[in-house]
Parts: sequence; structure tokens; C-alpha cells
Amino acid sequence: MSGAPTPDECRHVRLHVGADPHSLPADVQAHLATCDACRRFRDETLMLDQRVRAALELQLAQFRTPAKSAPRSRRFALAASILLGVFMAGGVWLLRTPPALAGEVVEHVLEEPDSWDARTPMSPADIGQVLDMAGVDFVGDVPVVYAAPCMFRGRHIAHLVILGPEGPKTVMLLPHASVDGRRAFSEHGLRGVLLPAGTGSIAVLARGADVPADLEKALVSAVRWR
Repeated sequence: MSGAPTPDECRHVRLHVGADPHSLPADVQAHLATCDACRRFRDETLMLDQRVRAALELQLAQFRTPAKSAPRSRRFALAASILLGVFMAGGVWLLRTPPALAGEVVEHVLEEPDSWDARTPMSPADIGQVLDMAGVDFVGDVPVVYAAPCMFRGRHIAHLVILGPEGPKTVMLLPHASVDGRRAFSEHGLRGVLLPAGTGSIAVLARGADVPADLEKALVSAVRWR
């Protein structure tokens, strides 16, 4: 990989990093040396991996002790430690408010300005790789011209750009960030909405225009969390 990183190169690198951040081919390592965004993705993926490992590394002796012989208080303590570990592995973002979520979405999109420039529809196979890493299905009929796995609030998510009659729209599928209702926002020349979608949410952003209501409904119907 040489010259300025392209969206295809970044997607290729992030798929490798998401699969195994500890063992990367030479071309991926070369890309990371020149791309700040992908290097940040690698660092955040490593941090997530460490948090998950720490949450799961409980003393084996605790599990080898038969449940009936363990004191009740000890069993409750063990259960609490597991729940705390899982919570810490995911981060404390669950407590953040929708306005904070909107600001983080805008900040993330601004860090990937080239994503708006894509115009060629991607193949279902390439889109599927990104959706698999994020643990989501997207069955919409709108053309996806950009798809990349990204780190957001300590989790892998799917960052898409779709192309419609009104121009490109950025769509971020957020399975682990819920909102209690539709929230519109406008920051840094971007207008967007946060949409509740089952146990998660969808962020949709446009440049200098509102997000069409019919598109909002179509996107909510298109998403299935795994």
C-alpha cells in the first residue's frame, strides 16, 4: 500500500485488525504506519481485547468448586464479579445521554471525511464482511457506497454511506447504544437523527440537509441485530 490511504485499503486493514489485532500481515502493518485513523482503530481494538480478557480471566478454582458446596455469599460475589467485568469490558457509555451520543457520532464522522466521496456501490460480499464484524444484518435496498468497521464507544460498529436521490447519507449502526425516541441534531454543518431500533439505535447524517422521513423508516426496517 502506497500513497494516501483509500477507503478500500482502510476497510481491508480494519477487517484484519478486527479478526486478530495481535497478528497482522506486513502490508497491514505498513498501512498502520501511515494511517492515523486505522492506527487508532487498532489501538482501540487492542484495548477492547484486553478488557474482555480481563473480565473473563477469573480463577479457575472458583468454577471447579461445586456450586452446592460454595457458600451462598461467595456464589453471589462471583456472579457480581462476572457482571461487573462484562460491564467494564463494554465501557460506561451506557450511562451517557443522547446529546452526548449525537456529539460523538458527529466527531466520528468528521474524522473520516473521505467516506462521503464514494460513489460506486459496493459488492454484497464486501458489505457483508463489515456487517459480520459488527454483528448486524442490513437488508435495505439502498446502494451502499462505503462500508467500514469502526470502533465506537469501545465496540465494533458498521459505518456506512448510502447514496440516494438527495445525495450521500452516513449511517452508523449502533447495536449497543439505545435511545428512547427520535432525536434530531445539527453540528458542524451536519444534520442528523438518532433513531431507536430495537435494543440499539441508528445514526443518520446528511450534509446541509435534513434526513428524509421515508429514509428513516426504511433504515429502521432494514436493520436486524444479531
